[in-house]
Amino acid sequence: MLKLNPKISMILFAIVAAILYFLYDKSASEPKPSLSPAQEQLAKMGDKCLDFGERAVASDVPIIEFQMLVRLAKKTNVIERCMTDNGYKQNSAWLKYAQPIATDNAAKNKISFSEALTSLSRADMQIFTPVANRPDYWVKN
Repeated sequence: MLKLNPKISMILFAIVAAILYFLYDKSASEPKPSLSPAQEQLAKMGDKCLDFGERAVASDVPIIEFQMLVRLAKKTNVIERCMTDNGYKQNSAWLKYAQPIATDNAAKNKISFSEALTSLSRADMQIFTPVANRPDYWVKN
C-alpha cells in the first residue's frame, strides 16, 4: 500500500477541494433563463404553496405504502387549495398535453387512465418554472 507524507496528503486534499470549489462556484454563477413577471409571480407563489404542503405533512411518518399515498394526497391537496386561493387554476393546455401521456402510462403500468392522470398531475403541479415543450400546469384566473 502506498504511504503518503501527511503534508503531501494535506496539500493534495487542499488542491482537490479548491478545484471542486471553483467548479461549483462557476456552475452557480451561470445565468439562469429570465422569467417574465407572470412566471416570477407563479414561481414565488408556487414556492409558498409548496412550503405549506410540506408543513402540512411534516409530522406524518408513513410506514406502509397506503400511508405514503395518503401523505402525498394531503400534500398535493394543500398545494392545490393554496394555488386556487391565490387565483390560479389548472391550465387547460396542460390537460390536453397530459392526456396522451396518461393514456400511455396507464397502458404501460396497467392502471386506470384516471390514476395515471392523477399521478402526472401530482408531479406537474409542483413545477412552477417553465419546462421546454410542456405547458405550465398553473395559469392565472
